[in-house]
Amino acid sequence: MNKAEPLDLRLDVSAALPNEITGGEALDIAVWVFLPDQLPEKPTVVTLLNGGTYDRRYFHFDVPGRSDYSLAEYLRARGHVVILPDHLGIGASDRAKNQKLATRQVCAAANHAAVEQVYDRLRAGTLNPAFPALPSFFKVGGGHSMGGFATITQQAAHRTYEACLILGYTAHGVHLTIGGKLVSADVGQLDPDHSDYSLPDREILRATFHWDDVPEDVIAADNSLAVEVPYVLGAQATMTGIVTADAATIDVPVYINLGERDVSPDPHAEPGYYRASRDVTLHILPRSGHCQNFASTRLEMYNRIDHWVRYHAG
Repeated sequence: MNKAEPLDLRLDVSAALPNEITGGEALDIAVWVFLPDQLPEKPTVVTLLNGGTYDRRYFHFDVPGRSDYSLAEYLRARGHVVILPDHLGIGASDRAKNQKLATRQVCAAANHAAVEQVYDRLRAGTLNPAFPALPSFFKVGGGHSMGGFATITQQAAHRTYEACLILGYTAHGVHLTIGGKLVSADVGQLDPDHSDYSLPDREILRATFHWDDVPEDVIAADNSLAVEVPYVLGAQATMTGIVTADAATIDVPVYINLGERDVSPDPHAEPGYYRASRDVTLHILPRSGHCQNFASTRLEMYNRIDHWVRYHAG
């Protein structure tokens, strides 16, 4: 196997979920695992969760004729093990029997169970015969947008990670750029009659997602990968204050990255939500919209994450 190609795993997480979610059947989370060619003295494992309208390909993105759009490959090439799961009900992962019952807490339990299985295989050396067992490693987890929301929820409930990356998300409440102004995206109360899935209009989101210099072919490639969002998970991710209490319990180091034009109404207030953490970094990426992975300045974020993880791993 070429180590530059990710392992493609399916991990049964049904034991971690209530029966009304599984219907008594197996439910799998689809996971890519990127294994580096060389490991640092203190191995690091970085899990990244995609945001709404995306699947795991957000962090391993291919634009024909262009390069350096994969944060996963960037980190792998620098010695990090990288885990990219698809959320429950998104991408190649299985859907719940009733996806409307798959709240943020349910999806966090599924992601935690999947990541823990990868951790167990890393310790046992059973992921790949050519890859050594890792008795210990530094565990980092994070995500973009809805993935940042899911990370905050998961860390508060399960303490999966020793450091967290919150990319393009706000612990206050999501705002979108509409007509040049920030407008709250809070949907209010959940609508029981809403369809299980929806696909927001990416054209409406363009000013939020992308800085003005993002090439048209990059945006076209991005739009071609759009996936449906489970209604409940996507709606919860927009609600004002929904993770404020959870963020306040996170006591590990936190790296916050927001684009110069992003979803937080007050970027410099974001570190204050992580009151239990003694080490919070705020990095505002210049000339970047909400989707930093497509910004012309994205390598600045990639480089900062690499060094930040190495520093905290010791």
